[in-house]
Amino acid sequence: MAPSYEAKLSQDGYTYTKGNGLVGGLRTYGVIQPERKIRQTDEGSIWEAIVIGAGYAGLTAARDLVKAGKKTLLLEARDRVGGRTWSAEVDGTTFEMGGTWVSHVHGRLFAEMERYGLKDDVSMTRTENGGCDYFTLDTGSGSRKFTHKEAGEMTARAWRIFIDIDGNSGRDICPLPYSTLGNFRVSPDKVKAVDQLSCRDRIEQIKDQLTADELALLESLVPHCGGGSVEDIGFLEMLRSQALGGYDIATFEEIWTLYKIREGQSTLARRIFDDAVRLGLQYSFKTPVKSIIEEQGIVSIITTSGEKHRAKRVVNTIPIAVLPDIHFDPPLSPLRQEAIKINQVDYLTKIHAEVEGDLRGLRGCTWPGDFLYIYGDGFCAGGKSTRITSFAGDNRGKLDPLKEPERLETALQRFHPMKIKKVVFHDWVSDPYAKAGAAWYRAGFLTKYLAELQKRHGNVLMANADWAHGWKGFIEGAIEQGALAADTVLNEVGILGANPAPGEYQRESRL
Repeated sequence: MAPSYEAKLSQDGYTYTKGNGLVGGLRTYGVIQPERKIRQTDEGSIWEAIVIGAGYAGLTAARDLVKAGKKTLLLEARDRVGGRTWSAEVDGTTFEMGGTWVSHVHGRLFAEMERYGLKDDVSMTRTENGGCDYFTLDTGSGSRKFTHKEAGEMTARAWRIFIDIDGNSGRDICPLPYSTLGNFRVSPDKVKAVDQLSCRDRIEQIKDQLTADELALLESLVPHCGGGSVEDIGFLEMLRSQALGGYDIATFEEIWTLYKIREGQSTLARRIFDDAVRLGLQYSFKTPVKSIIEEQGIVSIITTSGEKHRAKRVVNTIPIAVLPDIHFDPPLSPLRQEAIKINQVDYLTKIHAEVEGDLRGLRGCTWPGDFLYIYGDGFCAGGKSTRITSFAGDNRGKLDPLKEPERLETALQRFHPMKIKKVVFHDWVSDPYAKAGAAWYRAGFLTKYLAELQKRHGNVLMANADWAHGWKGFIEGAIEQGALAADTVLNEVGILGANPAPGEYQRESRL
């Protein structure tokens, strides 16, 4: 299917080349023009719902609300849809700047792909028999090459030992991963005990069972998943991801890093947004929120420009790392404020590059290093160069891509000699509307704070992948949160049921 949208210039993202240096702004299908659509007759009125944020949680909530006939306003700080998930179009090649991969295991996400005609419009990150079809492992004591099968077997063995804290691959601790902290099969105390372990604690428990190569692979795979350091990431976080993926490392690749939407995530985000607009959604982009104030059941949203919008209900999808920038009145609960102050640990660096020649088969790991993992990610447009995708964990204080972009090339060269044409990335840590990647938390956080983060704040529904019940930090989790919040709003502001008897429409339960 040919792209149905024109890629327009966003203020987000960067390109680095030796000739032009660092240049801000990338083209994407996600840019919305005109950036504002609010009917004059609606100005100053009380909306049934206001949705803050046009990532997948906000888009899902807004679409579901207007589809049910609710008068809804969407406010977004950026110039585009997608939030921490968006795709850039650079010289005809799609680069996924944030959340990327899709899977049949992600049921809500795949349902949206089906709804908008994208279920078969997928491509693979891996290319069988592509150039440089091997795995490079560089642990500081030399660089060695393995077959992908050999590297996979080493990684799988290390991971199985790491995750098997209960002798049953996590099933005894996390039998119902959507209810890790409150299910009928496992006592809260048992889960809390596991939550006290960091990934470093767990590695210390089992490192004597691992070879040096297996240990290096594990030390780099954990921050690759969680975007932080093994010292910071809680072990229960990894256990939950294991459970959600079916308790088997053999399915890791096909769930986490294999299938992508061919035209990019911004295509799906646009289709959800356009559907909502067709159904009557009003919106305003480049509209950061400053304050959220509730008085007598009505919530007022004050923007940084001083505008005021009022609603019966608000769906707030702002990430945990950005919540401290928002003034809440009444204040957030002391426990939620405590959680927000502790914050999350995912400060990932994700870097793309276009390199000359065929490196589609290349995969590798460096430990320690500025980057941890690299993937050959198919040919770029024209078929003469390769798209490379690489990840690091928390690189704060080590490698700042905005201050030292030339070091990105040096870090990539460590995996394999390559002639780099350009580097493409979004620096999520410096982004004022993200300040981090998708949330992963430190030891002890989930059992103490997750339920509080999921709670509503008066007539403000808090909906973000950062505290999803299931696939927390994934697109799937964002869609879950948006759908649940929209359903709560609908049940409270009133739903006009089909074929009612006279006088039997549901009434508004309360403002």
